[in-house]
Amino acid sequence: MIVVEELFKSFNKVNALDGLNIRVPKGINGLIGPNGAGKTTLIHVLTGLIKPDSGRVEVMGLEPWSQRYELMRKVGVLLERPVFPTNVSGMRYMLHVIRVMGLPEKEAVEALRKVGLLNHADRKVSGYSSGMKIRLGLAKAIVGRPELVILDEPTSNLDPRGRIELLKLIKTMHRDEDISFLISSHVLPELQRVCSWVCLMNEGRAIEQGFIDDLLDKYASKIYAIRVSKPRELAEALSGLNGLKVRLVKDTVYIKGDASIFLQELLNLVIKTGNEILGFHQFGRSLENVFLKALEEERHES
Repeated sequence: MIVVEELFKSFNKVNALDGLNIRVPKGINGLIGPNGAGKTTLIHVLTGLIKPDSGRVEVMGLEPWSQRYELMRKVGVLLERPVFPTNVSGMRYMLHVIRVMGLPEKEAVEALRKVGLLNHADRKVSGYSSGMKIRLGLAKAIVGRPELVILDEPTSNLDPRGRIELLKLIKTMHRDEDISFLISSHVLPELQRVCSWVCLMNEGRAIEQGFIDDLLDKYASKIYAIRVSKPRELAEALSGLNGLKVRLVKDTVYIKGDASIFLQELLNLVIKTGNEILGFHQFGRSLENVFLKALEEERHES
């Protein structure tokens, strides 16, 4: 859905984007990186708000800054810290949006219903909570049934409950409406719960990108923890497998080694020792670990 090749953009001799290359598929996708990584600059380029110094960009087959009108009919956008008129109701605001877009009024009602604001549509926006304002911005972004919605730090001003509710809403809209999302965030655990693909950015470059499961497999450690009902018997049985280091701590068996060596035999050993598996965990299977290891590898290469 998005192709970026050798993208450069600088501000006052500071490279916000430094030869960025990414390819974003359909689905729920994430842009991950610390503040200053270039995520917001990239979103401004993707939505045609700024023009890069050089490079090639296609969003839905269109060049954002020269074909912005056509692009905005296919892409919805919610920028960071959106501003709304506070002296009008949510419904009146949405009716203004759809009139500008030349759409029927029922589209405003439908968009508010989808984001869970229809019961609050007659309230003034000044009385909306931070979470309700983000939902209003999302309602604006999905008007016209776009194929792609781009969200810049949508959970930054929300409390934990608001963040969970918004992420559930995004998953529901992707499932029911077949809308793809590109979500920028520096909160990695949140994106791990909803995204299927991510790009990890740092200092204007993509240091890693791909489907989350593949990245977790690539960077996760080879240390596993297995909680069982009879840990001593299982630890002794696993110790007999070549290439494994096994340690027993209370009711947990810690294993260091290649999973292909023991996973196929694990179930057989559990049955053989009369055990019951109570828990299984692989250490380092998180986007935080992926980001830190990918960043470390990039530093070593440079």
